[in-house]
Amino acid sequence: MNIAQDYSSSVPNKDYAQDNWRKINADWPVDTPPPEIGDAYYSERASRASQFPVSEAERPVVAVIGVGYIDIQLVTAFAAHFDVIAFDVSKRRHTDVVAEVDQCLPVRFTSAAEDIACATHFLIAVPTTLRPDHRLDTSHLRSAIYSVALWARTGATVVVESSVAVGMTRNFLGQMMRVRQLKAGMSPEVRSYHIVSAAMLMTLQRVDSGRLKPALQDILKIISGLDEITPGSLDSIDKLYSKVFRTIIRVSKPEVAEMTKFYENCQRMVGIAYANEMADACVAHGIDAFEVCSAAATKPFGYIPYTPGLGVGGHCIPINPYYLLSNCEFPILQAATENTKGRPRRLGDRVVKSFLYSRRGEEVWNRRLQILVVGVAFKKGQSDTRNSPAVALIQHLLDRWEAEVTFADPLVAQEKLPYVLRLDERTEWNKESLDSFNIIIVTMEQVGLDISSLDNLDEAEVVSYVRVFK
Repeated sequence: MNIAQDYSSSVPNKDYAQDNWRKINADWPVDTPPPEIGDAYYSERASRASQFPVSEAERPVVAVIGVGYIDIQLVTAFAAHFDVIAFDVSKRRHTDVVAEVDQCLPVRFTSAAEDIACATHFLIAVPTTLRPDHRLDTSHLRSAIYSVALWARTGATVVVESSVAVGMTRNFLGQMMRVRQLKAGMSPEVRSYHIVSAAMLMTLQRVDSGRLKPALQDILKIISGLDEITPGSLDSIDKLYSKVFRTIIRVSKPEVAEMTKFYENCQRMVGIAYANEMADACVAHGIDAFEVCSAAATKPFGYIPYTPGLGVGGHCIPINPYYLLSNCEFPILQAATENTKGRPRRLGDRVVKSFLYSRRGEEVWNRRLQILVVGVAFKKGQSDTRNSPAVALIQHLLDRWEAEVTFADPLVAQEKLPYVLRLDERTEWNKESLDSFNIIIVTMEQVGLDISSLDNLDEAEVVSYVRVFK
């Protein structure tokens, strides 16, 4: 039994791709802040908040708006130095993360917006996602800014930590800064570690989920401020963040921080797409793509290692290009993103067609294919399936080939994929059970699975998109 490393390449139609991106870009209101935010900071509630301005002598109270699995690190880091209010509209999310926070830290979890009124600093760390048609979905960001506009006091600092399109921090917060006098001492934050203080500061999020080192406090923290709107904004953010982060990198304006975030992350999209194309080219020449990667990695300079695979997943790399491309032209990035998005579908077709061709004339033609997908989280060591290429592969196998698909992943619960059978690794990860499948597709060497067990199978055809290092 051979473990095949199978790759295919099919570049999407160029004209269709360009038209699709134009549609996406045209639908984003680049220069218009959400109208509901204006309603908020002109409201009676906001008027009352302005009567109790933040004092320079006041001990900071930090409100983190949006408590995600990365953002909980933000809560913990700031709680080591300040009182923290962890606000999220989802009560279920509070239940999920409260156990992750040291109960001795001064953190108050709440889903009541009025509880953030006592805060002096607001760190907006909500998701910036995509709609099903891949247009930008800024609904979480707009909701968070609306809450801040209602409850922030004059002189408060707002920091945007979220990943936002270039210019979005200024467009969404600039008017609020002017009207509400959110200035010196404000630390604007929008979820991806942009920081937008009342003066629209922005810090850059560089946390890699699942990675334990370096610690959050050791990551160089980029901050920026809209000092031309509210003087002292950058100094205000620096004063707050320097208590938490060991090294602060000050840049001239939020647009620099926004572009820096995407320049970092989208480089990975292009690098991964290039590695995948290299692997596709290796197939025709009978070359092991992973051997090429290992040999290239011996170069001591000028080479950044990327390895081929099924695709990209998570909440950053698959999404960031759409935010960058919403008002910027990056033809190489656009092509890499489109090609990578369609990769699970193309590879799924390649595997199934290859299997059926090799079995032509046999009884298998009259049966539903039994396929096991090994590893469905977006990343090794994670249970998160957001934008997982393995999930996209499974959906395509169901829709296009009407296969009977089972998944194996010790970290992913059945309820994450209720429409697919789950293999119990405790009782079914054995030769007899595994050999009952026609095809086994390995997308990742997930924690808790001994992939080497697949070397001993006689019946199942194993296709691997990961190199197992022993």
